[in-house]
Amino acid sequence: MRDFRLNRSTRHMFQTLAGFVVAILFLESGALQNWADHLEPGLLRSIAQPFTFAINRTLQPLGIPSARDRTLDEVARMGWSDDAVRLAHITPSSAEHAAASDLPSNHTSAAPAVGFPAPESKSILNMAAVSPIVGSVPHSVILTPLPPIQQGRPRVVVLTGDSMMAVGFGAGLLRKAGEEKNLRFLRAFRSGTGLARPDVFNWMDQYPAMLGSEKPDVVIVAIGANDGQSFVAGGKVVLFGTEEWRKTYQSRVAAFLTMIESTGARVLWVGLPPMRSVPFNQRISFVNRIAYTVVSFDPKASWWSTAAFVGDASGSYREFEQLPNGTSVRLRAPDGIHFAEEGASAMTAALIKWLDPSLDGAGGAPRQLTAQPAASLIQQLPPLAVAHSEPTH
Repeated sequence: MRDFRLNRSTRHMFQTLAGFVVAILFLESGALQNWADHLEPGLLRSIAQPFTFAINRTLQPLGIPSARDRTLDEVARMGWSDDAVRLAHITPSSAEHAAASDLPSNHTSAAPAVGFPAPESKSILNMAAVSPIVGSVPHSVILTPLPPIQQGRPRVVVLTGDSMMAVGFGAGLLRKAGEEKNLRFLRAFRSGTGLARPDVFNWMDQYPAMLGSEKPDVVIVAIGANDGQSFVAGGKVVLFGTEEWRKTYQSRVAAFLTMIESTGARVLWVGLPPMRSVPFNQRISFVNRIAYTVVSFDPKASWWSTAAFVGDASGSYREFEQLPNGTSVRLRAPDGIHFAEEGASAMTAALIKWLDPSLDGAGGAPRQLTAQPAASLIQQLPPLAVAHSEPTH
């Protein structure tokens, strides 16, 4: 009979793996519970939730999760974190430090959330929340030009949403922050979130905390990639794609839009791009139709189509763009969901010119858009249009 006893190196490997598992359970018990909470309602979530909850509850008395949170808070205070929620959480001490150290005027620090006034367009958005949704979303939409920026007062722009904002798109805009003296960008995004699951992350609570006392001029929204899933409402599972799901999600989009524009900001809602996976793209198309219906009702908001930049001639998924010299430029990330840096650069260059009209030659000589590797691509892709989409009723 063969001897199946493990040799020393194999035992050592399993012991090391076991050590990693134990370390993850100790340090990331809260993250594991958060992962389980994010799962779509179903069998896996029903099994994972009580298991991860029990682990986290058992470890809480040891103080390990709280020690980890304190460490991450300190890391955020040192400027080594891009977690907007954590940055908002440590706001009081940061604000006191800012006041004491007489930071320059272009320094951005969040402040405690303040009450938002009721927006003028509330009645319009109430109509948008119950209107039948459009059958399709336009491939290209024209945007209204923004007014000139007042001299000496940078235009405050908030970037909010999920990983569609955080990866590629928002990162490209933030890289421009140091170059554009007429624009000041604020981060208010969180990956892995959406409007479908307020039980996991409630944007109606978190956005005011992220914004603090700031009153932005423009809010750019890129959200919805995580929303193509069922959720629980009123104690029951609401299946994705049903009429009840549509009505609930549509009302949440309207409520979110009402809130973010309540400080008087102009809102630019970034449409989700076509996705590589056909089933996933069908879900995203449904989410887009709902969001577009709501946005098109609101005179303070505009829809912006990303398909005109990263899609093909018909607006379908396109991963690469071939340049005249024969080389290819990646437009989308390998996951088939997010924007690649080169694909995002075409959009961010166009948005920067929309946010600051003086860069489009109105106030002097036209300015070079970017020295990014996608300069040739930017010349080929369609420029940002300038007019507002008519409401669809």
